[in-house]
Amino acid sequence: MEIPKSYNPKEAEATHYQTWEANNCFAPEINENPNAKPFSIVIPPPNVTGSLHIGHALQHTLMDVLTRWKRMLGYRTLFLVGVDHAGISTQLMVTRQLKKDEHKMPPDIGREAFVEKVWAWKNRYGDTITNQIRREGLSVDWSRERFTMDESLSKAVREVFVRLYEEGWIYRGKRIVNWCPKDKTVLSDLEVKEETKKDGKLFYLNYPVKDSDVKLTVATTRPETMLGDAAVAVNPDDERYRDLIGKTIELPLTGREIPIIADEYVDTNFGTGAVKITPAHDPNDYEIGLRHDLPQISVMNQDATMNAEAGAEFEGLERYKAREKVVEKFEELGLLEKIDDYEMVLPVCERCKTVVEPFLSEQWFVKMSEMRDLALDLMRTEESPHFYPRVPHEKVYTVWLENLKDWTISRQLWWGHQIPAWYDEAGNIYVARTKEAAMEQAKTAKLMQDADVLDTWFSSALWAFSTLGWDGETTETEDLKLFYPTDVLVTGRDIIFLWVSRMVMSGLKFTGEKPFKDVIIHGTVLDKNGQRMSKTKGNGVDPLDVFDKYGVDATRITLAGSSTGVDFAWRDEKVESFRNFANKIWNATRFCLMNSEGAKVDAASLTNAESLNDRWIISRLNKTTFALNKALATYQFHEAVQILYHFFWDDFCDWYIELVKDEITSDTVNTKRDAARTRILTILEQALRLLHPFMPFLTEELWQKLPEVSSKLHNDAYQNAPQTIMLADFPTGDAALTDERAESEMQIVIELISKVRNIRAEMNIKPGDKPAIHVAANIDLQKIFQSNEAQILKLARAEKLQIAESLDVPKASAKAVLTGGAEIALPLEGLIDFAKEGERLKNQFEKLNVEGERLNGQLSNRSFVEKAPEEKVSDLRARIAEINLQKRALEQNLDALL
Repeated sequence: MEIPKSYNPKEAEATHYQTWEANNCFAPEINENPNAKPFSIVIPPPNVTGSLHIGHALQHTLMDVLTRWKRMLGYRTLFLVGVDHAGISTQLMVTRQLKKDEHKMPPDIGREAFVEKVWAWKNRYGDTITNQIRREGLSVDWSRERFTMDESLSKAVREVFVRLYEEGWIYRGKRIVNWCPKDKTVLSDLEVKEETKKDGKLFYLNYPVKDSDVKLTVATTRPETMLGDAAVAVNPDDERYRDLIGKTIELPLTGREIPIIADEYVDTNFGTGAVKITPAHDPNDYEIGLRHDLPQISVMNQDATMNAEAGAEFEGLERYKAREKVVEKFEELGLLEKIDDYEMVLPVCERCKTVVEPFLSEQWFVKMSEMRDLALDLMRTEESPHFYPRVPHEKVYTVWLENLKDWTISRQLWWGHQIPAWYDEAGNIYVARTKEAAMEQAKTAKLMQDADVLDTWFSSALWAFSTLGWDGETTETEDLKLFYPTDVLVTGRDIIFLWVSRMVMSGLKFTGEKPFKDVIIHGTVLDKNGQRMSKTKGNGVDPLDVFDKYGVDATRITLAGSSTGVDFAWRDEKVESFRNFANKIWNATRFCLMNSEGAKVDAASLTNAESLNDRWIISRLNKTTFALNKALATYQFHEAVQILYHFFWDDFCDWYIELVKDEITSDTVNTKRDAARTRILTILEQALRLLHPFMPFLTEELWQKLPEVSSKLHNDAYQNAPQTIMLADFPTGDAALTDERAESEMQIVIELISKVRNIRAEMNIKPGDKPAIHVAANIDLQKIFQSNEAQILKLARAEKLQIAESLDVPKASAKAVLTGGAEIALPLEGLIDFAKEGERLKNQFEKLNVEGERLNGQLSNRSFVEKAPEEKVSDLRARIAEINLQKRALEQNLDALL
């Protein structure tokens, strides 16, 4: 059979995905076995505003590998897909578009009209990410696609809110929150990132003590907040200030008086040991204020300008302008003691990078103590969920839960799940599932719904069960019975707290079961220099560009080949090597198909092999199968990729095809030739099945071309489905077909041929020259070499093979030692120019010497080793080890020439 000389990934990607989807291959209903075990996995919903990035591609690949593997094993699989409404991100995007198109802002058109525009935007552009998911080849069930604002999911959100409120686990209160002045919304602790500011300042301000000449010095990084000070605190054990406790400060610039209080929170070693207390603008001060019943004086507006409480002189000033003016005024009054340079950590909004302001605000909170205990009890009693890798993620997760604070869930946005709470004219709150229910509670129709929406993560926390039909009213569905709890969650370490923990707590609270058994934490894809990718650095990698350049399959297997949980640097060279891997498999299949007349795929052909070549490759296939299934069962994706790569590239392509090529390409038509052709096609077919979860398009393209493949090769659960490799039975291995003796015998033959090839390359022996190979070995090894003499001479391109118990060769012979103590030698007389070759080897030795000294110099530079990417340092060390091996080989070869 003739097939094209090269593989066209784009053609295969477009054709096969459409066929799979059209034939409903991704839906669990394709499985005809009523007793099939279920396997389910939910996609971490990407933002509806988003587009695919390389982190998505990594995460999605790992999930799809597991799903395709389980499906081929006969599991009833559900890979559930969907997108998140992404409250703040979507609102900002539509706000920008509104400003650009209509020169208006959301308040200009009102909430209802704005939300309509967001839905219109979502319906127009929201399928970008889902189309890109198709491009990745993900075998997700599109018939069950979900959106966090779907009515059934929204109903679940309202139900959870109402229940938690009724149980006292949700409350409304005035507390210090993280406030983004640019987005004008509250942020949870997890939405705030820390940035180090090396050029910060520490201001020392003198506060006069009333009725004395004493001035109490406080140190602060935010002098503008002193306009809202309610006290100065000192440690009760600090002898410097013991006599001042209870006295009064005349607070400069305000005309107010504030007390000096004692509180053990104060660190005597920070600043002066006296701390200004601003309960409305600092979370720690807020707690101190509650303990001492201090007033909460808010001096800022939501946009971080100063309000009327700051005083007429400061009202309307932007916070940093106010800071400058406060410092200026203190200096004029002679109350500015000094300003020190100070490295400080600033809280910034993870989205817009604006410095977050601690802000006293009325918000909705979830009381986390009871929720936290549910998750901690699960970890302590069942060690669940199981994290892969376990270290450090299990401990990080547990410690975070143990120190969990209440969760601020309200957001000052219009896009999202509006909080199901209504207020009457007197300000009384009525929390209900519907407005009608709230009206019934209030006994009035004059109600106003809370304007805020819920944190996006509130609805995401319900994702594992709300997507399967749970909405509070409906608590049992076929999907919930079959697919909940899900089997495994694949995610990044950055959302262990934001999402994983909240899913666990919500699942336990509302279904009584954990949402998943295992959690795989994948690493972060870094740029080629080991730096985090970001839009500002411009060092990101667009997976769609990589798909176009190298193909989806090459990209997928590159990503899957990363070690579980380990960050890794992205290198195009790695993807290129896997594109070459795809081409290697294509060409090997092409060779088999061009020599497939009289042959077919037939599993029985693997049970009656006689030759060492055949017994060896069949054993290798089964060993590979066992190892691959074990690697996937333990989420060792890197190991799985290495297992497949080694089998295809080394065992099958480089060795087996060469060993049986003469037999397969024979023009003589006979049963032996056809049996050999059938055997190699059958081995290839099973190997393609093993590779399919990682490289679905290539394997489907090739599998469909093999002679006499059909749905008979499917797992029993899919016998009536249209033929496709994605439903073929995944090999699990046959212990009866493993052959340790065949493997050890073939390994020594391969080693001998490889050593001869190395000598030929190192000594520059011409390809057309055929040396004699002398072998010294024990009786057992002699028998192996004798019975495989023809193969050795052919693949080593040698004239004759002389086997004895000891070597008897001229001094000018290149030698090598094999495993098991055997030795080989190639007499060089007549094959090379000794003087010329000796000079060449010396030059080569010197070049390696120079390179080795240069690399050792780099590694001896402590600064370089500390600053360079870990992968770069590792590569240098590996290269030095390789240089040392090459130098030893050159020394041996030079010795043979002297």
